Amino acid sequence: MPVETLSKDEEKAQFLVTDSHFSILNALRRAIITNVKTMAIDDVTIYSNTSSMYDEILAHRLGLIPLKTFPELEKSKKEVVFSLKEIGPKVVHSGDLKSSDPDIVPVYDNMVIVSLKLGETIELEAKAKFGDGSEHTKFTPAHVFYHFYPKIDIIKENVKNAAQIAAKCPVNILEAEGGKLSVKKGQLSKCILCKACEEFAGEDVIKISSNNKKIIFEMESWGQLSLKQIIDEAFDSLVEEAETVKQKTLK
Repeated sequence: MPVETLSKDEEKAQFLVTDSHFSILNALRRAIITNVKTMAIDDVTIYSNTSSMYDEILAHRLGLIPLKTFPELEKSKKEVVFSLKEIGPKVVHSGDLKSSDPDIVPVYDNMVIVSLKLGETIELEAKAKFGDGSEHTKFTPAHVFYHFYPKIDIIKENVKNAAQIAAKCPVNILEAEGGKLSVKKGQLSKCILCKACEEFAGEDVIKISSNNKKIIFEMESWGQLSLKQIIDEAFDSLVEEAETVKQKTLK
């Protein structure tokens, strides 16, 4: 199962997987979404909230703030407490949360929690814990999806409205030079198979399909863990599940 890295940075990665069944990649996708543990705020005690935001909405927003996570701390059952005490007028951000552990803090400091008007106050205490996506989506470490590799067949290269056809592409991978329609070099993998160009020009000009032997696997971390940590944890969970099934079936 050859795997080629199409693009990768600290938060996003795109891989091209060849000669693999989509069920294998779907198993990895599901493992990332539901099995990888991260930390998130789960218990909120609100002492004062005179803002226009309901307490339950405020607690929900706090839970969705990504927290820097260290997997090795899970077994220690370490409790991390965040405190927040602010008075308006002020826009309260995730960076205003005070953590009992200087290492476990919000991934992003600029996430808006609530906007306080003059004289409005907010005071609360929030506890974070480990969990996974099977419990709540706030613990999910990344957005993950896959799709078959696109295939674009240009039946008629020279057409009068080539520029109009190219302009229909929402990801801008088509070009028209001198009335000749073509795919920009190195941009084919960005096609999202929307078929906007095909619907406009007709299948006798351009046809969009997919190569079922090639699959593009994409993931974007919310920042709690690195991409490598997420993949490693996901594969470990799959191996553990396979061993469990093996032991039960051999009894």
